[in-house]
Amino acid sequence: MRFFFDVHSDSLSSWDDEGLECEGAAELLRHALKLLAELPERDSAMIGASVVSVRDESGRAVLTATSKPRSEPSLKWAQSKSSLTATA
Repeated sequence: MRFFFDVHSDSLSSWDDEGLECEGAAELLRHALKLLAELPERDSAMIGASVVSVRDESGRAVLTATSKPRSEPSLKWAQSKSSLTATA
């Protein structure tokens, strides 16, 4: 399935129009966490929370990953992770 990763922080909003093929929840989560980790490099003015919102091909929210300085990311799944397995 193709998923879209929208990234938001203090002074940056990036809407994903291209998307990424992910085989399931684990791959989707790895990519979202990678984007969160890279945000301080992309937004040097970032002092508050950063968010990666993941949506599926139909535009439905799948995952919201939020990170605040000096804390672990918070994850909110919008649906069952088992339903995110790619089908052939």
